[in-house]
Amino acid sequence: MPELANVNGKVVRTNEAVIPAEDRGSLFGDGVYEVLRSYGGRLWGYARHWKRLERSLAEIDIRNADLEQIDRWVKQTYEQSQIGDATVYFHITRGAAPRSHVWSEEMAPNFLMTVRPFAERGHLNKTGIHAITTPDQRWSRCDIKSLNLLPNVMAKQEARSRQAYEAILVDREDRVVEGTSCAVICLTNGRLCAPPNTSTSILPSITRQFVEEIAQKLGLPFEERFVPVKEFFAAEEAFLAGTGDEIMGITHTDRLPIGNGQVGPWTRKIYNEYRNRIAKGED
Repeated sequence: MPELANVNGKVVRTNEAVIPAEDRGSLFGDGVYEVLRSYGGRLWGYARHWKRLERSLAEIDIRNADLEQIDRWVKQTYEQSQIGDATVYFHITRGAAPRSHVWSEEMAPNFLMTVRPFAERGHLNKTGIHAITTPDQRWSRCDIKSLNLLPNVMAKQEARSRQAYEAILVDREDRVVEGTSCAVICLTNGRLCAPPNTSTSILPSITRQFVEEIAQKLGLPFEERFVPVKEFFAAEEAFLAGTGDEIMGITHTDRLPIGNGQVGPWTRKIYNEYRNRIAKGED
């Protein structure tokens, strides 16, 4: 089936999608988005993603979007695509108007969605990946899933230019924050550690929610705290957690091994449990 797009309820092929020239998403990054996956024809974690979308909209004061209609558009467009294992992207912008920093309360939000086959990367879940560290250059409200992603893009490109898969963002206090599009979790002193999910420095990760639930099931302690870079490099294991990456072990960072330089046993257990939940539809 062809890749599909939906623009304000009109479903077309992605190469035929047209958005207004003065949409504030293009002019200012004035909007929020979500990305989710489907497995075997079922949208995974949909309710969790939707809840985060509602929070992001409220945080940037977009309060007049018809969310019931948008919910129908998302589900209907995905079903129409007939793509079993897909990447589903959608965003809501404040609307279109002549360029001005201030906005009118009467402005109507715009909706854009795309559905395309997921670009498989499962071999990396088995082999693990290399990462780099780089300073976090983003704004102070990373808890909002906004369209403003230039620092993330630059960091990801830096990683690729250094033959690495992901860039781990480090704050001014030399603490690990997150990746460019994923949570970063490490195992240190027998405990999983990740930054507080209530911090404005990180995005509340959906996959990280699953990791916490899986850790509880496995009896593995989970601690919310910022991990200093030095402690991260000395960790027993580390992994990425994200919608696209699922659970992906970090074997090396800045060319130095994490643990023994292999995907760790706890990382593999968590990945297998995560895949089991997907197979059972337990989201």
